[in-house]
Amino acid sequence: MSGVPKNDQAVFGPVPSRRLGLSLGVDLLRPKICTLDCVYCELGPTTRRTLQRGRYRDAREVLAALERRLAELDYPPDFITLAGSGEPTLHQDLGLVLREIKKLSPSQVSVLTNGTLCTDPGVRQELAAADVVVPSLDAASQAAFQAVNRPAPGLAIEEIIKGLEALRREYPGQLWLEVLLVEGLNDSADEVKGIVEAAGRIRPDKVQLNTVVRPPALAGTRALSHERLAAIAELFACPAEVIAPPQGKVGGDKGSQDREVVEMTRRRPLTLRDVAAAFDLEDEEARRLLEGLVERGKVREERFGEEIFFRGI
Repeated sequence: MSGVPKNDQAVFGPVPSRRLGLSLGVDLLRPKICTLDCVYCELGPTTRRTLQRGRYRDAREVLAALERRLAELDYPPDFITLAGSGEPTLHQDLGLVLREIKKLSPSQVSVLTNGTLCTDPGVRQELAAADVVVPSLDAASQAAFQAVNRPAPGLAIEEIIKGLEALRREYPGQLWLEVLLVEGLNDSADEVKGIVEAAGRIRPDKVQLNTVVRPPALAGTRALSHERLAAIAELFACPAEVIAPPQGKVGGDKGSQDREVVEMTRRRPLTLRDVAAAFDLEDEEARRLLEGLVERGKVREERFGEEIFFRGI
């Protein structure tokens, strides 16, 4: 595929995840193919917005890369997670990949999805092979859906909610619903009420409230305070939590530390504390590591709010 970077990786991490502990990522897509173009996305704007399922990477090559990466680790990660450069349910071999991952590792398998294709019974059936599915629901009205998620033509939020209701009825594993709120776009009293009611219809095992925590695709996209998120969490009938900062340690990796930091920060911008936690480093050690990578042009600094993030180049 023209325009794909030579360093584009199908397997990345392990990465400290606010949701899943230490997570090894599997990317079935190419940057950045998605059904949405969310204003808050840390990967930047969507370059190919589509509803068309296809084979965006060769599934066997992805699984071979995963097997090699697992062999480099001294112990398995908490989760192997299908995520990365776009919407994983766009890949036609999703079910095959999930089943094969279970043969390669004792780790739990999760899928981070925006939920837009859960209207398709075939997609819901494929997701059944995962231990945890984490769909998103950032809006209950079409207006807020358009403003926050900027969907591909033809997507309707009410149909997506119905698809998530069907997924809950059919799916035997853990269903965690992520709700990401952006100040001034989907955090009005009416919109929050609608999201709470939609979550009541979907009946997830838990709701995870999130906001803009890394440099977003659209400049000026603003986060909600932790206090506001905590107050909104109280409105849900099912268990709801504000997602905590990343925790977990990579440790025991036989590969290059510099390579891992660069690869991790290509996928998502990280703070100095994120890197220190991931590699079991003191803050000063992490600072020297990151400063060296900046000097060599491997990562760059980006300021978002009061935080400095490091993004791999």
